[in-house]
Amino acid sequence: MSHVSKRFEHAARMWGRDVDKFVESAINGFGSSMFIMGLYYRKPNWAWPRWLRQQLDPNGRGFEPAQLMPFRNVHFKDWGMVGTVQGVNEAVIDPAMLFVTRRNVAFEVWVYDGSRLYTPGLRGSFRQYLERPGYPVIINEWDLGVVKVIARSTVASRSGVDVLVIDLRLIGLPGNYIVYLVTRPYNVDHVVEVGSVGVEGDGWFITVNGELALTTDREPSQFGSYNVNRDASEDAAFGRLNGELYVNDELGWAHAALGFNAVINGSNEWRLRVKAPIDSLRNTWHNRALVKSVSDNDIMNELRNWDAINERSLSISIGNSVIGDILRQSMANLVMLWDGGRITPGPLIYHLFWIRDGSYMATALTMLNLVEMGKAVIEELLRRIDPTGYFKAVDFDVREYDANGQVLWAVSKYVQLTKDYDMLRRWYSVIRRGVEWLEMNREVAGDESIRGLLPPSWSAEDTGPMDHHYWDDMWAIAGLRELGKVLREINHEDYEWVIKLHNEFTDALINSINVVRSRLGIDYIVPAPERVADSAMTRVIAVVWPTMALPLDNPLVRRTLEVTEELYGLNGGVVNTHQWGTYGSYLTMNLAHSWAILGDRERVSKYLMWIVNHASPTYGWAEGISIITERGGQGDEPHGWAAADFIMLIRDLVINDLFETPTLFRGMPLDLLRRGVTASNVSTIYGFVKSVSAFMRGNEFVINYEGLGKPVGVGQYELLIDSPVTPKEVQCDGCKYEVMTGNIVRVMHGGKFTIRILG
Repeated sequence: MSHVSKRFEHAARMWGRDVDKFVESAINGFGSSMFIMGLYYRKPNWAWPRWLRQQLDPNGRGFEPAQLMPFRNVHFKDWGMVGTVQGVNEAVIDPAMLFVTRRNVAFEVWVYDGSRLYTPGLRGSFRQYLERPGYPVIINEWDLGVVKVIARSTVASRSGVDVLVIDLRLIGLPGNYIVYLVTRPYNVDHVVEVGSVGVEGDGWFITVNGELALTTDREPSQFGSYNVNRDASEDAAFGRLNGELYVNDELGWAHAALGFNAVINGSNEWRLRVKAPIDSLRNTWHNRALVKSVSDNDIMNELRNWDAINERSLSISIGNSVIGDILRQSMANLVMLWDGGRITPGPLIYHLFWIRDGSYMATALTMLNLVEMGKAVIEELLRRIDPTGYFKAVDFDVREYDANGQVLWAVSKYVQLTKDYDMLRRWYSVIRRGVEWLEMNREVAGDESIRGLLPPSWSAEDTGPMDHHYWDDMWAIAGLRELGKVLREINHEDYEWVIKLHNEFTDALINSINVVRSRLGIDYIVPAPERVADSAMTRVIAVVWPTMALPLDNPLVRRTLEVTEELYGLNGGVVNTHQWGTYGSYLTMNLAHSWAILGDRERVSKYLMWIVNHASPTYGWAEGISIITERGGQGDEPHGWAAADFIMLIRDLVINDLFETPTLFRGMPLDLLRRGVTASNVSTIYGFVKSVSAFMRGNEFVINYEGLGKPVGVGQYELLIDSPVTPKEVQCDGCKYEVMTGNIVRVMHGGKFTIRILG
């Protein structure tokens, strides 16, 4: 583009973007924000989303100056999600009762009491919570003082179509009210463009862009369709709608509303059921009839599907802590985001398949005992290989060279957990091409600090501009190491080649780190040879978890974690300033996990407390957590990677199988052990553990264990216990033991034992 400045061209190159697309995106984003800003200032009394009003309210905690154009949700991403076990799409529900079934299909509830219109953006207090962790049922409460709106949202499936089912209740002072259901040209994340809406009298459906948006089990008393010239809230403020059936709006502000007479007499309540297709459905008679036919039986059938998932999955409970409930809902979130093989890190803006997120999520699904789901994701990862052997990181064109290592890691973890060596052999031709790509794409020239590393890439977007990110090489090391382990198990001829390549990557990484350390005069690892310490340090944490790219006794490892804490630790979380400007939810989990591997219970306790305290009301996390509001501030919610990381963190605090011998309670905070820990259905690379429980009373530590361990003879297994008390006396029923250095107790057992350690 001749009219683009050289600075703009260079910026596009630094960030690995096509300059034309870079310009187009910037111009369109600026223009859309200017349009919304102008509209907001001309029509401030319209029904704007609560998140937008809070960001423009100078008294609000998330206030942003208007010139920063806060017309995207950057401080209040704490919405919940509901979906089916087998479905592709999910619905998201904001605590302020904004229901979103697709990016451009969203609706909310308004209440008119005869003199005043109540909209979520302006009035009332809100509460959102799960009816039961592990199930897709969310309760919303909107308290207006005189009345309260309560919504129970769940899902059903009919003929392969997923439907959001909302049971609304209006309770409060006796009177005649009007309840409005109104589609909106915005969702929980940003303002969207809606070109046309309509109201179908045949079944009383609202349509958006020719697709079915919602219907109800009651006939409305009024209806209307609107464009940018007049918002429905202007009419609803007088208890009426315009009666228009259809409207088009080239500016994208089309919306429609249904109004219902709601009478509360004495102690009774008024009810309304809303059905909203989550999947895209054209406005046809057949599809309208299908949505209308969704019944309580369909809801119950779907809940039974969730019963089956919960019965067989990993379960961990910790005293009166919510950790077990969060873990169970993290499992549910992964299952909802699983799309029959493809898996997405979010239900809305991240509803795409990324190799990076998918690798974590596939591994967590397998650890949860949802093996077929994990396997399906692995096969999707392998389908992403291109003719060169590079695993295409995402569905758009971007260079993320962590991808190949992550695929090898996820495949190998699946095989280790399932012992499915037949699938390894079936997949191996693709796997080998991925290894060859790693071998052929190392730097062979240039500065000594980059030789042997992977080329510059965009890596994970929060690492900043394209450089030789160590994150990519750490993943190559992890993937090759884990692949080598499973190849050794089947005596594969490529074992020595893979391990040789692993060692070469490790040597190249160590050499580069040492060159850079000498150049900068430091005693820790920076994110890339081109960098000094910056917030991409929050990715270098990966040197421990999840890659374990360097030996844990290397002093650089612990020092790098410490420097990351010193520079980017804040109030118990870690902050990423590149791209995000927020706390990192799963980055903080990575740090907690790393300290757990190193056995530092106090640090694990600190970061785990932050993680739990920053979960949303429905037990999820956005990718980034706003430093200002401490609610979701970056990415999608609930984020699949965060859910997967939390599952793996809590599971490893109970049983860690990353070492040569499985280790119980490595890094588990003392506070949690004193509350009592119980786990069941735990899959490890050493075999299945039916149950394990532990509790502390004073200086007494007691463990009950039933399951396998590292085989050391016929019917004999070995494991280690990282005791929170220094053993002075040990009593063991069903096992032999040996007290080792550092409070470690080595146990030999036949599959079941009880041990009491007195400190």
